Amino acid sequence: MEPNLLRAKRFQSAVSYAQTVSNIPETKLSTLDNGLRVATEESDQPTCTVGVWIDVGSRYENEKNNGVSNFLEHVVLKGTKKHPQHVLENEVESLGAHLNAYTSREQTAYYMKSLATDLPKAVEILGDLVQNSSLSEPELEQGRKLILREMQEMENNLDEVVFDYLHVTAFQGTPLAFPVVGPTENVK
Repeated sequence: MEPNLLRAKRFQSAVSYAQTVSNIPETKLSTLDNGLRVATEESDQPTCTVGVWIDVGSRYENEKNNGVSNFLEHVVLKGTKKHPQHVLENEVESLGAHLNAYTSREQTAYYMKSLATDLPKAVEILGDLVQNSSLSEPELEQGRKLILREMQEMENNLDEVVFDYLHVTAFQGTPLAFPVVGPTENVK
């Protein structure tokens, strides 16, 4: 007799694709007077995510500045005059929020997850970071050291290395072949 586990229907979800898609909230797009495009989704959840996605990434770079998008992403989160790093960290923590960023070949994103009631504060913090980042010399040096350490870790991650080689091969001679982090000499 076959065990129950083996008789189970493999790869069959209890929820159909159609049911899943019907639960995705509608995305509303609007444009502010200053040209900023805003995408919003209504949810009955007590949390929110607010983010800024910017069309900067390695595809918009050249050999001399390859890695600059990733570099800036790391140092922007170091704070502003209004929110120095320690104040920023305490404020985000006191909200029980999560502040993060990432850079890809196509874009750089800065986002904050928080309680929905803290949405105005999340917007204020993100807006300040993106527009008024202090970019002091010590912060730039700290960011440089962090990125160089991350680059060493990435060299030991087979998935990262293979994915970069895939892009180099598939997009030879174009900016899409550039790694997001850039070469070590550009970071230094």
